Amino acid sequence: MTPVTVAAGLAEYLSASGLAGTVATPVSSCVDNARRLVAGDPDCTFGLSDWRAVDVDAVVAALGACGVTWDRGAVNPCVDPAAAAAAVLRQREVLARWAAQRARVLLVTGHAFALLPHYGGLARALAVAGCTILEPLGGERERVRTPEGEVGSIRYFEGVGSLIVHGSLRHTHRPDYMEAVLAEVGGSSGVDGVIGDHGFAGAAVEAGVPTVSIADVNDPALPVAQFRGRTDGVLVIDDGLPPAVYQRLTDALISGFAPGGAGRL
Repeated sequence: MTPVTVAAGLAEYLSASGLAGTVATPVSSCVDNARRLVAGDPDCTFGLSDWRAVDVDAVVAALGACGVTWDRGAVNPCVDPAAAAAAVLRQREVLARWAAQRARVLLVTGHAFALLPHYGGLARALAVAGCTILEPLGGERERVRTPEGEVGSIRYFEGVGSLIVHGSLRHTHRPDYMEAVLAEVGGSSGVDGVIGDHGFAGAAVEAGVPTVSIADVNDPALPVAQFRGRTDGVLVIDDGLPPAVYQRLTDALISGFAPGGAGRL
């Protein structure tokens, strides 16, 4: 399936579904998190060092380069659907290259309640294509602790790693867990590509690993890293919608390398 075929209707879908267009996250949250990033808040830096070299205006410019804008007095920002569709096509090209190379791929998420099925679909398709889906630290306890000192673990569901604390999936922005995972595989030399979000993706970019990532409009660390030329794999969309909404996105990415394409596009 050609990129033109994939792109046809994708921008419209992204807007109609709420993944792009006017999104639910308030502008105030975007501005607050931009300030927190510049201040070095670890829940907003995602393990990336770029915050030391930017101010709030530069953060807003980085979001704008990813298609995120808001008018003066606007309550909610807008993600340009065409910019989001273009980012999907860039990610599609990367995944096709990894599939052709039979790469070692690590899939991880700090936003499992929404994105786990999406990443799981990618993991299955990449495995069928011959990629090695890595699962470092899978299930090991005492190797991972939260900032509050709780004992956690990285568990893999259909090839996708998430933080587990007290038997439950934990939403996290922190890079610490990915840093531990990368250390387990010997650093950036032990993995060819990462698919993920939040601190998992940020730590991978910081380590120099080729990374395909999703970022919400109020999580500017990854867009800032892209704006500064450290990655070109960031897709800015609403990352907190019901999991089924992301199936069209999953299909579009898989269609670049899966035999016969995938699903409805």
